[in-house]
Amino acid sequence: MVHSVLGQRDSDPDLVLTLQFSNPGSADRQQLVALANALRATAQELVPGVSTRARMDTAPAAAASKTEAIDAPLVIDLPARQVFSRGEPVSLSHTEFEILSHLARRPRVVVSRRRLLELSGNLGERERAGRSVDVHVSRVRTKLGRYGWLVSTVRGTGYRFDPDSRVRIITETAAA
Repeated sequence: MVHSVLGQRDSDPDLVLTLQFSNPGSADRQQLVALANALRATAQELVPGVSTRARMDTAPAAAASKTEAIDAPLVIDLPARQVFSRGEPVSLSHTEFEILSHLARRPRVVVSRRRLLELSGNLGERERAGRSVDVHVSRVRTKLGRYGWLVSTVRGTGYRFDPDSRVRIITETAAA
């Protein structure tokens, strides 16, 4: 499946190609990169000046758009900065996404509240920050709904992301 989104950003067209393969054994990574490059070249021929980015996902087909069904109940697409729960987009603030992203990239690793406070940009405002990390983590858990338990509290230390086989985490885009 190939999905593309064409939009406008500062009058320069932007094309995002998402290549999703339900059978990752059918093509190796080099072939997938070659396909992405060929699609980029074709897009540039059709729309001169287009800026292209490609994202590859070789796990079973995920959502190609916000309205398509997602094969996993929770998808965290780190490069696209998107989260989908049961096919519906989850709206996270910048700080909430940074915290979730930081934790998801380090499954089972305890991350200190201080480090998460740095991510939230409140480290210099320590007096006002108070329990802001706890509030952000609480909001992430609430917005993840039934998967909120993926973010565990490690008492007196910080937080940890506990991975689950039903959760898809997309971590990289296709090579440019």
